[in-house]
Amino acid sequence: MPPCRRCGFDSATDLEATQANTVSSRVALRNRLSELDALISSLTTERQRLQDVAGTIFYPVLSLPVEITAEIFQRCIPGQSNLGKSSTEAPWVLAQICRQWRQIALDTPHLWQSLLFRDGEASIELLRLWLYRSGNLALNLGLEVSDPSRAGALIEASLLHCSRWRDSISLGSVLGSSEPVTDTLTITDAPSLRHVDVSALRPMKLDIPWAPMKTLTLLHEIPLAEFMSLLKECPNLLNLTVSTTGHAATHTDLVTLTSLETLTCNLGDASVLKHLILPHLLRLTVTSFNEAYVPIFFAFINRSACPLQFLAVTSPISLSVLAPFLRAVPSSTSGVELTWYRMRLEHIFSALQSMDILPGLKHLCLRARNRMYDKGYLKLLEVLRARVEAGLPLETITLKITTRQEFNLWMMPDSSWITQLRELVSAGLQVDIAIESSDSSTHVVLNSRAQGAFFYLFYKPVF
Repeated sequence: MPPCRRCGFDSATDLEATQANTVSSRVALRNRLSELDALISSLTTERQRLQDVAGTIFYPVLSLPVEITAEIFQRCIPGQSNLGKSSTEAPWVLAQICRQWRQIALDTPHLWQSLLFRDGEASIELLRLWLYRSGNLALNLGLEVSDPSRAGALIEASLLHCSRWRDSISLGSVLGSSEPVTDTLTITDAPSLRHVDVSALRPMKLDIPWAPMKTLTLLHEIPLAEFMSLLKECPNLLNLTVSTTGHAATHTDLVTLTSLETLTCNLGDASVLKHLILPHLLRLTVTSFNEAYVPIFFAFINRSACPLQFLAVTSPISLSVLAPFLRAVPSSTSGVELTWYRMRLEHIFSALQSMDILPGLKHLCLRARNRMYDKGYLKLLEVLRARVEAGLPLETITLKITTRQEFNLWMMPDSSWITQLRELVSAGLQVDIAIESSDSSTHVVLNSRAQGAFFYLFYKPVF
């Protein structure tokens, strides 16, 4: 018999059986729903019970007074928070522990007052938020930006808080962008600012209250005449780092800085040494000079009559220049650091054999990128013995040799040289000699200051 056109069943029997199954299924579903309702009710009751128990758990750290917790937080933050790493460092990470800690962190502006912003690592919106959370406290701010299109917004956000700049600010990478951000950057209200890092005065002019400055850093080359004019406005400088360009004839006036104690500069036609009198200079670092510039250095030392204590020189210089240069160093100088990349160390040792060179030398540090051979160790021993026997006050010598080759034992001195150096160590001289190979690994030749050991010794095998 064909199926019914209205219900689709072949007979009334089939229809009755299907209806019976449907009723049974509905009953089963209702029963399951009732079971689930009972389970939900049971789980809800259990959840509430567990919440009540959790509410009674006592966390001792949360019972500390807010002031003590805030003090602990302050001891967890780095010296200067890097906004690019803020999500993994305090104070940001402290605010993610619990609601109570978050509120304490947000209510403690001291946690947010020192920061370093690097473009590409953090957004300017994050910088604004950080500045807002610092409240009205003084700021220690470092700014670096590589995208000129963002420099304007960065400077604008920073200048809003210039009255709170504390002690130091670094604007070098902002002001040194290739595209001009503004013609003149004016900072008139920064009463606590004492240390400024403006790595370039181009392409804008800076109008900053220079008189209170204690530290000034200009890492990019600046015209000598322009810099000397600026320097006249900085009578209270203690530390100066600068690289100048231009012709010496463009500026002839002498500038006296009676407070300056530390100077790092290039020694050349445009050197500031040609135009400075520094009667209280204690530490001097010079680079890039040749034989023609020795008279400049000599005239500066005589003119300033400074009690120089430390001198560092980094330059490819010849032996003919080294001796007269070092002879001009005042006898008050007790620490000298020489870094050369071409001259063999035995040439430096030959210059130091003259007892009228650096008579007050106590601490000598030599850095070279040339391998030291037996002749060099022989010259070193001659210098050290001569100074010890002459009663000169040499106390320590540090020798760091960097090579572009992989390390091998043939780079180490013969054991006989070590034995002779050991005799000088026994006489009270501290000796530290190490070789750094191309993979940046350091191999100690001799270290008389190592705790728990008289010295470390490696030597070439003898076959």
